[in-house]
Amino acid sequence: MTDVPLSFLECLEALYRLAQDGGPVSLDSLGKRLGLNKALVSERILGLQGMGLVETKPSDRVLLTTEGRRIAVGLVRKHRLLERFLIDVLELSWEEVHGEASRLTPALSDHVGDRLAKWLGNPETCPHGNPIPSTDGVLRAEAAVPLHRLKPGASGIISRIEKEEPELLKYLAALGLLPRTKVEVEEVAPLGGPILIRVGASRYALGRKVAAKILVKET
Repeated sequence: MTDVPLSFLECLEALYRLAQDGGPVSLDSLGKRLGLNKALVSERILGLQGMGLVETKPSDRVLLTTEGRRIAVGLVRKHRLLERFLIDVLELSWEEVHGEASRLTPALSDHVGDRLAKWLGNPETCPHGNPIPSTDGVLRAEAAVPLHRLKPGASGIISRIEKEEPELLKYLAALGLLPRTKVEVEEVAPLGGPILIRVGASRYALGRKVAAKILVKET
């Protein structure tokens, strides 16, 4: 992995995150994830293809090879371990650790990542609730559903926040919508309107797009 440029490693990790089901990813969605235009994305994909880490499919779609997925899972593991370190040890804020970990992940060796995991006590999830892959590449995600799919009167415990976007995380933290928090759905507005939820003694109206990024385990 040391022979793979850092920008290509970033591309591999983004491909894995976009294709949790293992399916192909469009160049457009990859570009949006990385904040790059199609020409630059295509250049990186060609480089990764030459290394045998991705395969291209019709309609500008990309699929990780077995080796590409192995490397990508390792990157996700180190990324989430770094998030735990940054928030548990250095006490950075909940919304800033994702960006900091993204910058540090490609430079961290697998060996140091494993030592970091041991030092942290082998945590199972990152601060946002997303599972940390094991050393053998297994990722065990707890069964959960997006909050916006719950019916009025239903409740659940927040399992994880999949889209680790700084502004979203800052907003959710301000509302107390963190992993292991109980949420009750009181009302669901028609025609794609907001969802009224209760968290303890507080009530909030969440837009569908925000609620869809909060995964909960029904209770």
